[in-house]
Amino acid sequence: MGSVLLQNGPQGTQWTYPQNQQVFIVMNPIDLNLEPAILGETFRCEVEHKFGVSCVGSGAVICKVTLDRGGYVPGESIGVSASVSNRSRLTIKSTKAALTETITYMARGKAVQTEKRELAVLTRGKIRPGEKDEWDNEQLYILPLPPTNLRGCHLIRINYDVFFIVEPSGLQKEVKLQLPIIMATYPLRSADDENGNKSGTHYPSTLPIFRPWLEDKSQD
Repeated sequence: MGSVLLQNGPQGTQWTYPQNQQVFIVMNPIDLNLEPAILGETFRCEVEHKFGVSCVGSGAVICKVTLDRGGYVPGESIGVSASVSNRSRLTIKSTKAALTETITYMARGKAVQTEKRELAVLTRGKIRPGEKDEWDNEQLYILPLPPTNLRGCHLIRINYDVFFIVEPSGLQKEVKLQLPIIMATYPLRSADDENGNKSGTHYPSTLPIFRPWLEDKSQD
């Protein structure tokens, strides 16, 4: 990130004069059409998790999660489908899908600080023992964001993931599935759409300069 400072006033005087400062971002673009084709395919992850201890089991929950693809650009939505089958004797309190951003600051090739935040969240309610819950292409909207890893920058790494979390009742540990995605600057083009614009999508024209959550943190 950099800035341009514009000053306007007569030359050779000691007068004070107005200033105008404009912030800008310099980064390498990421075109999904030039990335591996697998990013345009559905992305699946599944797990069978057993609750309780080995000698006194409480049954298992089977969770299958699918994203409509593995690469996106800001302004699009991530399609999340899931199947959660509760074969345990416990009640599942809630299920959640969350888009997260992880920023790692580097110095001399080593990570010196990491920040992680949720950018968009979808939640569902209880799943009782023996019941099943289905997510059918639920949408996680992507706000204006910088691309994955800021290519060409060796001081900051940015990664994005979709986490699907199953929270059981009691003291049992939550079940978490991690699905990493790529955030790009140019969307996938299809044979039916020359511009590559997904129907119903509103692509932002600029990336955010001001990020409220970072500003709030600096003031604490």
